[in-house]
Amino acid sequence: MSEATSNSELIPIKSETKTIQNCFQQCLYDVPNFQRPYSWSEEQLADFWNDVILAKGDFFFGSTVTWVSEKRELFSDTYSIIDGQQRLTTSAILLSVVRDAFSKVAVTFADLADFDARPADSQAIATQKYLMVEDDDGKSYPVLHRSEEVFYEVIQNPNAIPSKVEWNGSARQIGKARSFFEAKITAAVKGLTPDGQVERLKVIRSNALKARVIQVELASEEDGFLVFETLNTRGTDLRLSDLVKNLLIRGGSTEAKDRQTIAERWARLIDSVQRDRTNVDVVDRFIWQSWNSRRAAMKEPELFKAISQLVSSGPAAHLNYLQELETDAATYRWLDAEDVQVQKQINGKRNAFALPEFVDSIRALAIFNVTVANSTIFAVVRKFQETNLIKQSQVVNVLKFVESFHFQYSALTNSTSTGGTRARYNRFAVRLGNAKSAQEVTEAIADLKKKLHDSLPDRAQAHLAFSSLFYAPKLNLTRAQTLRSRKIFIAYVLMSFAKLEHLLPAGQNLATWSIEHIKPQSKASLGASDPVYSIGNLTLLTGSLNSVLGDAPLSSKIEGLRKGSAYFDPELASWDTSSIDSPSEAQIKKRANFLADDALDRVWNL
Repeated sequence: MSEATSNSELIPIKSETKTIQNCFQQCLYDVPNFQRPYSWSEEQLADFWNDVILAKGDFFFGSTVTWVSEKRELFSDTYSIIDGQQRLTTSAILLSVVRDAFSKVAVTFADLADFDARPADSQAIATQKYLMVEDDDGKSYPVLHRSEEVFYEVIQNPNAIPSKVEWNGSARQIGKARSFFEAKITAAVKGLTPDGQVERLKVIRSNALKARVIQVELASEEDGFLVFETLNTRGTDLRLSDLVKNLLIRGGSTEAKDRQTIAERWARLIDSVQRDRTNVDVVDRFIWQSWNSRRAAMKEPELFKAISQLVSSGPAAHLNYLQELETDAATYRWLDAEDVQVQKQINGKRNAFALPEFVDSIRALAIFNVTVANSTIFAVVRKFQETNLIKQSQVVNVLKFVESFHFQYSALTNSTSTGGTRARYNRFAVRLGNAKSAQEVTEAIADLKKKLHDSLPDRAQAHLAFSSLFYAPKLNLTRAQTLRSRKIFIAYVLMSFAKLEHLLPAGQNLATWSIEHIKPQSKASLGASDPVYSIGNLTLLTGSLNSVLGDAPLSSKIEGLRKGSAYFDPELASWDTSSIDSPSEAQIKKRANFLADDALDRVWNL
């Protein structure tokens, strides 16, 4: 028996060395609601495969920290896992793949005259006993209980009726881990005889089961909450989101049912934030940006301490902070989504995402890959949806200012957002949130506009970058060229001119439009620098019109261009009146320069 201290109190601890086989034969495990989701990456899975499965001897796998959450007579106790659930989960995933591989051998070679499938079948059954067990009354228990349906349905009981629940981020990671091991095991048995495959699978299973851990046992759940904040898993620091989850569940209530409710609310919040995002830091970044949209900006490493102080007054403060995050998560889920669409307006409810112009700006920032303004977006949405102090036109204008700034600053000139840019948005967000009158709102917006205007890049640099835009979908381009010649970006640029001239309404789905090369691409003889690909030779059409016009001469295209709501700028209009069949290089260059001037003077003007 050893002891550790936390908050000046002694926490009784005992520890015992076990193999994974001992763990899965002698214990039942539960992943408590304050735990992090399953998150091992391919790199960590590869380490597991190399260090554990390919090990020539017993491998020390680290520690697990637990407390007994349910005791049973004549059967295994349930241990709730504070630390080590990633290791145990990965071991279970690996064993499930071995189980299915044994079954596959039995089925695949069943018809061979000299092959007895019974040993493979029996090994599959034996492996399954490390995943599901029965007591003396025939009641079945999962050896490791997790909340994800996929874990029970695929890993532990593949005969279960599928729930058809959409996989969240944790479930997707479990699925990726299983696919990783399937590929490794398929490669490991490839080319072996059926009996050889069975023997190889037994070695893989044996190495997984021989791995040793130190199982540390605490006395209570409360000790577990405290210890959780100080532990890491296999060299991976606890993320801010893991610590905040633990903090809210522990501090939000002392009742088990209420804590489960908080855990479920947190899970829904995380699903909304993660959406299809793959960056493992996405939730931490969201929490940081949400905080900085409401309060004086904090550095991310210092944030957990500040959050702890914020909620220190009691359960109500914990739940209020959870509500803050839920509010901003509803906005965050649509940020950096190039396919974001206008939401339906509901009578009596102010919803920024029901404003087509606002949504167009959100989509534009996603296309530019700009996230530095998220704190400002959070604040604007909240001010509009929670008060009547900000007008609809002001909501649209703020986002248009931000869009115009980053079109020039980020999309055109590839300038990198600095700490100063982020601080500017954070200060505006806090100022807007604290505004008590319509006048204060107006003053804050005017100040933001001025600061953005004063930070615009050099006009000559922006002009050159715009006039150099091109669209060459059939060419192999460098990464740098691809960033500013993607179809959705060029469609956005051309659409912006048409919207300014009121030829098309806001809220268009860019995916339904096509880019027309006025002088056909078939006329291009050079690489990406050929004038045929230049912005000066491009216009926007519906996909159907684009396919009809094809390689027709300009004189035949004009009617179609007008039907397609193309923006007839003065240069393009002059091509029409001059009755030319194809614009010259000089005419294309002149139009590119005109569009660059128009872009900076009117479309993206600040």
